[in-house]
Amino acid sequence: MNKNSTNMFYLGAFLCVVCAIAAGIMGYAAVMTRGPIEEAKTKKVSSGLRMVLPAFDNDPLKDMKTFQGHDKTPIQFYTARKDGKIVGFAATLYGTGGYAGRIDALVSFHPDGTIRSFLITGHTETPGLGTNVTDRVEEKTLAGLFREAPKKEGLPPNKILDQYAGHGANRKDSWGTTPWKIKKDGGQADFISGATITSRAVNEIAWKAASAFEEHKNELIGTEGKK
Repeated sequence: MNKNSTNMFYLGAFLCVVCAIAAGIMGYAAVMTRGPIEEAKTKKVSSGLRMVLPAFDNDPLKDMKTFQGHDKTPIQFYTARKDGKIVGFAATLYGTGGYAGRIDALVSFHPDGTIRSFLITGHTETPGLGTNVTDRVEEKTLAGLFREAPKKEGLPPNKILDQYAGHGANRKDSWGTTPWKIKKDGGQADFISGATITSRAVNEIAWKAASAFEEHKNELIGTEGKK
């Protein structure tokens, strides 16, 4: 074996050792951070559920069912109970039709399957355009700049998200039992000019959640809805 071949052998062995060490470190880091990451996600969902649901005394995280939306993406439904009676449901889901890609959402329902509230929990939409559709921003008043204003209950308003409240996928007085559309596409949902793509994506998420509830309501409500 000549000198060059020997050097190449040792270099290759050295690189293998380095790669093995790096892989070990990355694996260890993944194991060590998996717990905290999952705990943070759980806390985020738990906090969101308290924001969009009426008062409950059970743990909705332990009363969760997973279904598939019409686009085959997962939807997690959480059941809220008070004194043993169902007071509402909430669904976590996402859509991929936003201007900048994925949009995560939390949609809550009344026990009859109509939407109670709609909260976007994650997105990368364009500030000042798409964010007008997705974000709920607490309004600031001049008086509030100089003194601490009393905390308002409920979610900050957003005219696009709020319009879905009261609508369901199987109600005669709602937007119908076929996929909802924004007005620009011949439907009934309002949209924001300059943020049409984001408006469509949000509308699609609302319909996906509502139609999934309607499809699986017997599994969600169980025998309680038959009394």
